[in-house]
Amino acid sequence: MKKVFIILGIIVLCCACGKTNKKEIIKKEKTKDIKDEVKVPEYKDLNNTPIAFYSLTGNTLTKLNNINKTSSPLDDIGIFQIYPSNEDKIVLNENFGSSFHSRWQELNPNNTIKIGFNIKFNTNDEEVSYNILSPTNTFEKWQYIMNYLYDDYANLGKGFYSHLETEDCNENTLYTAFKMQAGEIDKITSKIELTVFTYDSEDDFLDNNYRGNSKYTLDICLNNKC
Repeated sequence: MKKVFIILGIIVLCCACGKTNKKEIIKKEKTKDIKDEVKVPEYKDLNNTPIAFYSLTGNTLTKLNNINKTSSPLDDIGIFQIYPSNEDKIVLNENFGSSFHSRWQELNPNNTIKIGFNIKFNTNDEEVSYNILSPTNTFEKWQYIMNYLYDDYANLGKGFYSHLETEDCNENTLYTAFKMQAGEIDKITSKIELTVFTYDSEDDFLDNNYRGNSKYTLDICLNNKC
């Protein structure tokens, strides 16, 4: 009988140890899972640089809200000045290039902030959205819209100057004007949304979409497609 009790005792101890070990293993695995989780820091954009599209007449800038016009292939849709402000009207004390540079240096003395653009529209076949961060990107969807970038400050004193090519750009290049020319616009079935934004790192983009605070959108309606 003693032997029976001893055997039963050993079985109970083994079972208890097994349960304890199992609990410890599960606990360790849960702890490991928690440690293995990578915590992605919450995105916070501290860049509140004002930016907008303007038309320039003489020395006066007027903010553009939307554009409605009739246009044919190869027509100029518009040349839009870019200026770091949210004001509706600005009277400049000097030429546009110098005014832009002075204002930009006030807001961005360390030259860490860049200017970019996004274009959105629909066709019968697709929803189009792409960023323009350099002259290289202006060739995307060229069949529908032709785009050009300019740097008025770099061309101060020149009566006429051409759009920027990739080899013209460096860390001091400022995109001060954006020209849009019509391509096969009859294939565009919606308004064109042209957005200018400022950014300082890749973190300002998620899935290639700008998610920062500093942006302004101009709605362009061609041939009543809005």
